Order: sequence, then structure tokens, then C-alpha cells
Amino acid sequence: MKKIILLASLTLIFASCSRSSDNTNEIIVDPVVETPILPTKISGSWGVKTIKYNGNKLSEMMGSDSKTVFEYSGDIITKIKSYNTKGIEIETVDFVYSNGKLTNVSYNATNNKKTFVYSYPDANTVVKTKVRNYTFAGESMTDKEDVTYTLKNGNIVSEEMVYYHNNKLYGNISATYTYDDKNNEYKNVLGFDKIKVYLFADLKDYVGSGSNNNLLTKSLTNITVAGETSKYKDVYSNSYSSSDYPIQIISKQYGTNNQQQGDTITDFFEYGK
Repeated sequence: MKKIILLASLTLIFASCSRSSDNTNEIIVDPVVETPILPTKISGSWGVKTIKYNGNKLSEMMGSDSKTVFEYSGDIITKIKSYNTKGIEIETVDFVYSNGKLTNVSYNATNNKKTFVYSYPDANTVVKTKVRNYTFAGESMTDKEDVTYTLKNGNIVSEEMVYYHNNKLYGNISATYTYDDKNNEYKNVLGFDKIKVYLFADLKDYVGSGSNNNLLTKSLTNITVAGETSKYKDVYSNSYSSSDYPIQIISKQYGTNNQQQGDTITDFFEYGK
């Protein structure tokens, strides 16, 4: 009986030691955290812009004649400041949100002030009222735009605008947009998705399109109160990296006669992690 008890005790001891040894040799592997792909340099027809980040928050964008600095509160962009080559502040943009959505934007520059008010009737519609106050030839001027954007898959696919000058109706604009199914260059920049309607219409030339994907075409018709009609179409030819981000975008504009008007615009994109 004593032998049986002794054998049982030894068995428990060896089993315990074996488990302890197994735990000691266990390898713990940390989960892989994927570093987001972010644009670091844009060059081409509009010069060269270099971009710096704090994590995936955009901190500054430097061009040949200006520097733009981005400020955040948590994960949202609250202010954009631009400076000339002498370091003098030349414009500021302030963003206000409600329930995670952009509601107000204030733009201030010398002799040029703009206010934007946004509302969201439904998940795929954004309504914007833009008012611009400025001075021309010593006289105060006011321009106003009432715009309705329609979204699909996170992209602005159409817009309807009625515009005024000094409180008089001047005309209306209709535009439609088509997209590829690839990644927009700013897809991984924190906070850009919240201000896409502002980026798309009012900061596109410097920062980039505020869309989920990349533009293929833009078709616009402008009809004035005098009955004058003008039309044009922008066509974008895009080349992509192996990760489906644009590395080159070539854009051309065509008039009503389908003849190219203006210069061909080319942009090249470089990325970092």
C-alpha cells in the first residue's frame, strides 16, 4: 500500500514539473500591428509638397511658397494654419463638429473671409451653405453658395449648387463624379474622413480630394441667370502601386467641343510607413 501511495505521489510531482517546464518554454508572440501607408511627397505640375506626420496624424505640409500646419483634438482636425516663406501666418481654418460630424468651418485670410455651414438630411446627403466676404475696388462684396452633395460608398458622386453675388441670383451648377475602386492617397490620414466635404470643394488643389477612392471623371454644367451655358469634363488617368494607392495621376480638361482646354496636370505620389 505504501508503495502504491509513493508511486502516486511521484507521478503527481513529475506531472507538475512537466507542466511547469512547458510553461517556461512557451513563446508569447505579440500581435502584428500594421503600419498605415501614408503619402510623404507629392510632386508634379504644382511643384513639390512634402508631408510630415505624428503617427497617422498629419502635422504639416510644406510647399515651395507656403507651409500648412494641422492641429488635432483627439482624432479630429480642429485647425489648419498656413504660413508664407517668412513664417508669417497668411490664413487659418477652424473646424467645429457635432456628434462626430463637421458642422461649421471658418476661413480667415487678408481681405477674404468665408464661413461654411453643413447639415446632414440623411446618411448619403450633405447640404452646405458657403458665404464669402471680401473687398474689391474698395467695395464690400458677398458671394454665397447653396450646395447639396450626394454620396455613394463614401464618395461625392454629384452636387447641385445655386450661387449668388451681393444677394442676387447668378446661376446654378450641376456636377457628377465617377471613381475607381482603389485607395485614395489620404485614406489612412486620421481625421480626413470627417472633413471630406471641405477638402473636396475648397482645399482640393493643395491637399487633395476628400474621397474614399480616386476620381476618374468630373462633368460640370454651369447655367447663368442670363441663360449662358458652359460645360466641361475633367478626365483622370491613374497609375497605382502594388498596394493599390495612386503613384501618378494625370488630369485633362475638355470643353463642349471635346477639345482639350488648359494644361495637362500631372501629380506623382511617394509613400512611407
